[in-house]
Amino acid sequence: MEEQSFDYSEVPRQFGLCAARDCPQSATCLRQISYNFAPASSPFLSTLNPRKIAEMTPGKCEYYCSNKKVRYAKGFLCTTESLPVRVSPIFRYRLIGSWGFRRYYQKRKGETLLSPAEQRQVIALAKELGLKQQEYFDAYKETYCWK
Repeated sequence: MEEQSFDYSEVPRQFGLCAARDCPQSATCLRQISYNFAPASSPFLSTLNPRKIAEMTPGKCEYYCSNKKVRYAKGFLCTTESLPVRVSPIFRYRLIGSWGFRRYYQKRKGETLLSPAEQRQVIALAKELGLKQQEYFDAYKETYCWK
């Protein structure tokens, strides 16, 4: 990974880092990459316990986090506006039941990104309610999955 292609400011505050340089997955693990790009202005970092690393099987880390970017969706107003009035409340209440009131509206407006699983959920529900269209989301963003 090139130095210019990774921006440490995108790393979530509570994301755990890893200092295991000899790990065979370190070149593609966000935890190791983030650790390598941590600025000196951050004197304390949340890192994986070295004792835990030592007891794991090499190459089979349960905390591995791939550096492949994921395609997240941003907003689905185009879907909610295309739904027939008679099924619009069903769509809204089902997603609110799944995500909660606040998260539903944040995701609908694009304030919070939708994961691939959430995108499938929106598309499946829209199709179940009879809406078939080319695009179900307002925009997309390629970014890391910080889990």
